[in-house]
Amino acid sequence: MKKSLSLAMTICLLSLGAVAGLAQEKAAGQTKPIEIPDGTELSAVTTETISSKTATEGDPVVFKVDEDLKINDIVVIAKGTMVKGYVSNAEKNGHFGKAGKLGLRIESTQTVDKQTIKLRASKGKEGEGKTGTTVALVVLFGPLGFLKHGKNAEIKEGTKIKVFTDETKTVHIPM
Repeated sequence: MKKSLSLAMTICLLSLGAVAGLAQEKAAGQTKPIEIPDGTELSAVTTETISSKTATEGDPVVFKVDEDLKINDIVVIAKGTMVKGYVSNAEKNGHFGKAGKLGLRIESTQTVDKQTIKLRASKGKEGEGKTGTTVALVVLFGPLGFLKHGKNAEIKEGTKIKVFTDETKTVHIPM
């Protein structure tokens, strides 16, 4: 009788332990949904110098998120997260003071729960069906000289730019 009571208690304790473990796993899997609205502003910085002299259309460009993006005091996009983009237009300087031109397209970054979120370079939409906008930089040259070369467009490493979310995204924050 003692042996069967002891066995019954052991089974009961093991069952309670298993139930408690499942409860902890369930609690660990619970998340709080937080919505990032379309058009939410965040700051990014260039990770390298980009020049119209060396860049070509289609070259990848990497930025980093400069500050945590928080919604209701909860980080949804962390500082240091990479922001993907590419060169959309690059024209070298030329004769007669023609300045170089450099266009960059901002594409996407990741939320804290590893979802990709599309980005754009302006607060408002350009039009239906268009994703992203271009950040353009033109270095203007002073008085034009007959054989004078214009300057190349250049964005220095560490240059801060404002970007905006290009979609609404629900982030799931572990509780």
